[in-house]
Amino acid sequence: MQAACQGGDDPLKHPGHGPAGAVNTLSLLLSGVFSPLLVPTYACAMALWITHLAILPERTRFLVSLIVFLLTAAAPLAVIIFMMRAGKVSDSSISHRRERGVPFLVTALCYLGVYLFMTHIRAPHWLAMFYAGACASTVMAFVINLFWKISAHGMVMGGLCAMVLFIAVKGLAVVWMMPWITGVVLIAGAVGSARLYLGRHTPWQVYAGLLLGAAVESIFLYV
Repeated sequence: MQAACQGGDDPLKHPGHGPAGAVNTLSLLLSGVFSPLLVPTYACAMALWITHLAILPERTRFLVSLIVFLLTAAAPLAVIIFMMRAGKVSDSSISHRRERGVPFLVTALCYLGVYLFMTHIRAPHWLAMFYAGACASTVMAFVINLFWKISAHGMVMGGLCAMVLFIAVKGLAVVWMMPWITGVVLIAGAVGSARLYLGRHTPWQVYAGLLLGAAVESIFLYV
């Protein structure tokens, strides 16, 4: 535990007993469903379905969401699979800190690609800036990761919370936002708890990820 708190390379062991049972299964499910590779697509879908952008043809919204998925999920995953086969990454969740550098940089470039894509299709400025913020926070996470392991799950969930709050504050929603705000905050807490239960991070690593994602996205959304 001490080594991990100091930026250790290996995932932590779950205290008391090995991960097992229903709680372990739920923790793995939450970690997978709200993977850093998938949350950017959820954010795009939310922006297209709960804001004034819902007036766009459904086919257009699905196509934009698909492109975001290909850039922010499929492309980084392909790189991770390649690195696993090359022996550069030991597992698909990239549990070891020293193996995260290249995936972080690739993901940052993918976010930059989405920002450019959003700009090209003349998406609302705030939506394009959300992905610019995601790029910036990932670059910052890359730098932090050189010395200390920070939670990527926490970072993307913090960014998603910032976007939902921005939509509510700016009056961009076409739905009642309270259930969405409550749901996203609760999910962020559940995902953070899952990462702790699985022994992937210390509490401070999760808190730092949430704070980094929320703070950077808030700055970029309001620029």
